[in-house]
Amino acid sequence: MNNCLEIKELKYIDLYKNFNLKIEKNKFVTISGSNNCGKTTLIRIIDGQLYTNSEIILFDKDYHDYKITEIGNIIKSVIPLEYNPIQERVEDELLYQLPTELSKEEKQKIIKDIAKTFKLTKFLTKNVESLSEEDIIKLQLAQAIISKPKILLIDDLSPIFNKQELLEITNILKDINKSHEITIIMITSILECNLQSDYTYIISNKQITLEGIPSEVLEKDNIINKAGLELPFMMDLSVKLKDYDLIKDIELDMEKMVNNLWK
Repeated sequence: MNNCLEIKELKYIDLYKNFNLKIEKNKFVTISGSNNCGKTTLIRIIDGQLYTNSEIILFDKDYHDYKITEIGNIIKSVIPLEYNPIQERVEDELLYQLPTELSKEEKQKIIKDIAKTFKLTKFLTKNVESLSEEDIIKLQLAQAIISKPKILLIDDLSPIFNKQELLEITNILKDINKSHEITIIMITSILECNLQSDYTYIISNKQITLEGIPSEVLEKDNIINKAGLELPFMMDLSVKLKDYDLIKDIELDMEKMVNNLWK
């Protein structure tokens, strides 16, 4: 397996003890767990904000052998409500992330495209401080992506966005993961988002209690519930119907499920 990140026997205060994690290169990965289980701390450890002497391998090289500036170029993180803009205008904030050797035309195209992707076009000439919390998060995501990191870390966005908005952003990130070949590690407490990812982890009791293909992981409803998480309605219904042999496979589309039940 071609891993871009591997954490071995992580120990960090009372949150982690002998915690292990492997992330495959260029995959879209989701991590879920109950509140206060250490998900944000995990992001801060991976991006270098918090130090641990535990073994971490980043692209086949010991994490501690990298310079801080190298880590900053390889890994970008987006944590809600933690943002300190350098420029006043939205467009200038985006420009700041682009290499100086690019032509003006190239820069403008990149900014135009990423602004369209995150519905920020009408805000380009506005001051960053005038943006809503939701649009500031979109700006953070846009900045991180155009800086071309190899790994993008995203903390839980559910306190800022409603479920439908979060699913839309997740779909955008899924497309970016494929088109830009960026490994995305997304923390989420909305399990519908996990279903959009390539691989998912469930954290409980300071350990990974489940991992694998999201649709298969989320079938383990008893373990999911014990982890303090709530299954998506259609997933929960499918699992129960499958347990009673009323359907053969997990079905997340209501219309298709009804048709299957009527056969």
